[in-house]
Amino acid sequence: MSVFMLNEDTNFEHVIGVLFNNWTALKLAVEHGMGGSSEVMQFKISDLIQNIHECLHKSGDNMCWTIISDIIEDVMDVGFDVVLEDASADDLSKHICKLYCDWNQSVEGRKKVIDELKNLPVLIPIQVVPVRPIREKQKMDNSSSEESEPSCDDGWTVVKHK
Repeated sequence: MSVFMLNEDTNFEHVIGVLFNNWTALKLAVEHGMGGSSEVMQFKISDLIQNIHECLHKSGDNMCWTIISDIIEDVMDVGFDVVLEDASADDLSKHICKLYCDWNQSVEGRKKVIDELKNLPVLIPIQVVPVRPIREKQKMDNSSSEESEPSCDDGWTVVKHK
């Protein structure tokens, strides 16, 4: 894996990736394996970032954050089986559009964007690391304890207090 350097020559797709790596909704979906295998999740995230970047590029000065928000919400719903009930997709979309405007104004605008990103907790674009999703870990952990617990006819397991 190459070292990521955040500077004026960075592709704006990397900026979007950094923002996604600081967005709780997507990070939780990835951690819980909501998007499928690691390879599938990485493809979905890369495709989402490219689609947003293309939408920003095509719309130019006429961009509307609601279109970006709709793209994000659709991918989260269909691709990750996550329904966003907060306004985080809207907030993220507004932020992406604002940074894109600053990014395309001038070198000074790019420096302003980079300075803003440097205040975020994570400074690298989101990457899916091949790990076993939490759901699989829980199934494996529960399989050993299920032997001692009685199971009801309807498939539910009775858990008793210790």
